[in-house]
Amino acid sequence: MHRVPVLFKITAADFMVRTAYQMGKTPLLPIFAAGLGANATFLGLIVSVSTLTGMLLKPIFGLLSDRWGRWIWLLVGTLLFIGIPFLYQLIHTPEELLFLRLVHGLATAIYGPVTVAWVMEQGQKSGSSADNCAERLGWFSMARNGGYLLGPTIAAALLTVIEPATVFTVIGLMSSCALLPVLLLKKFNSPKIPSHSWRQQTADAFRAGFQTPELWLAGSLECVVYLGFYAAKTFLPLYALESGIPILWVGLFFSVQELTHLLARPFGG
Repeated sequence: MHRVPVLFKITAADFMVRTAYQMGKTPLLPIFAAGLGANATFLGLIVSVSTLTGMLLKPIFGLLSDRWGRWIWLLVGTLLFIGIPFLYQLIHTPEELLFLRLVHGLATAIYGPVTVAWVMEQGQKSGSSADNCAERLGWFSMARNGGYLLGPTIAAALLTVIEPATVFTVIGLMSSCALLPVLLLKKFNSPKIPSHSWRQQTADAFRAGFQTPELWLAGSLECVVYLGFYAAKTFLPLYALESGIPILWVGLFFSVQELTHLLARPFGG
């Protein structure tokens, strides 16, 4: 009976924070960093460092949620999504921005594995391990991708009327809306009972990752693709401003790019 409401709540929370987070990436972040005096190299580092945090720490937070339960980590991630954007008002140097982006990446590192695991587990609890899991993930992914579509355009529209630092404050306010569905999820979260020691679970996790060559091949190919993708996200907004192109068009460009990506996925498969 609770299956659909639970899926809606976790999906709504993810949609809210992902939309807000994408607002803070492009075209907002490169413009904000350039305004602080970041050079080209440091600018690229600022844009990419939060992704690095997520890449390195997602397995760790996934392991922690396996042992301590999903809800507590979902709450921690939500609070990070809410609180950190307000700190951008206090940033005055590129170095400070780099550190803050490093911390901001913790939120995505938590949300990534925890939300997907929650969606999968709800499908398993509803009857069998295969009960609607693919369908549930499909709905969840569609809502997450909606954030990628809307974020750049909303941020660009806000940049036409307010300062970049103020846009980050709006991002924090938008993220706070996700707290309600997260709090409503608590009663559906079952406490985890660890069946293995820390050492055994950690060893099993790393063994599974390192002994899967298909994972490394797919990851390497995706890495090459995203090198070019994030280079465009970093420098295209600045190039557009120098060329006199309205920033709103830049936001629309990235939204259309994401839409094209989504529409092309079935054919790529």
